[in-house]
Amino acid sequence: MRIFLPLFLCLIIKTFCFAQHPDKVLARVRYTYLNKDDTLKNGKIRIQNMLLFVGKNASLYTSYDRLNHQLGVDQKIRTKMMTMVDNAAPQSIKIDENALKSMSATNHLYFIKEDKHYLKEMIDDQSYQVEENIFPIKWKILKDTTTFSGIHCQKAIGTLEGKNWVSWFAPSIPFQSGPWQLNGLPGLIIEAYDEQKDVQFQFSGLENANIGDFKRLHDVSKGLNSSPDLINTIDVMLGFDVADAYFSNIIKPSTIYTTKTTKEKLEKFKIAMKKDKR
Repeated sequence: MRIFLPLFLCLIIKTFCFAQHPDKVLARVRYTYLNKDDTLKNGKIRIQNMLLFVGKNASLYTSYDRLNHQLGVDQKIRTKMMTMVDNAAPQSIKIDENALKSMSATNHLYFIKEDKHYLKEMIDDQSYQVEENIFPIKWKILKDTTTFSGIHCQKAIGTLEGKNWVSWFAPSIPFQSGPWQLNGLPGLIIEAYDEQKDVQFQFSGLENANIGDFKRLHDVSKGLNSSPDLINTIDVMLGFDVADAYFSNIIKPSTIYTTKTTKEKLEKFKIAMKKDKR
């Protein structure tokens, strides 16, 4: 505990206000993320399925694999709890948390009008938020065109974090968002990769978002004698930003279980946590 005390003092939880207004999710975009620098023990490239919630003025980028894993854990727990009601003998519930280690716990929120970027990382069901100072990408739109799954796209090139990026955006889909921190084009970014193709975001699918598409297995705020102040376990597991986008079709930076910090302090905290778990 001596390791964590100074860091927790620096990362003290605060209640703070946001100028960003909630935005309605209009579409969900799936990507396959590949990074040659991120390899498994067998040397193979780690591949992750990612999800982008898109609104008129905001977007939220998260791990689709992590989201589905946590939904599966929630279902497993609730199924086991139902069987325990009629069974007097105590039963254990085995959850493979090691699977989460290969899944990104970082979410990216982007608000277009305000040009605000937030990085939110989930650590032990606690969300740590960093406001990122990212300069707008100076895109050069080219005449090259192609199609992905029947979606007509145009090519653009720009620089972000010292790398040259190629993005294919869809002028017919009027969202200025894209995967990760890639955004600002006059159309949804469908595919993107750096010049050497070390990092790639490959298009996997697009669907309209409607209220009621996804429901919690059990919503404590809607039961008998319930209160809106009650917190759903699945919302804690997913992170309230992702839960709001997934279940309620709302993009907004949540303040619940959220610690506002800096990227430097967050990195120090993560290093200290790794040392403590050894």
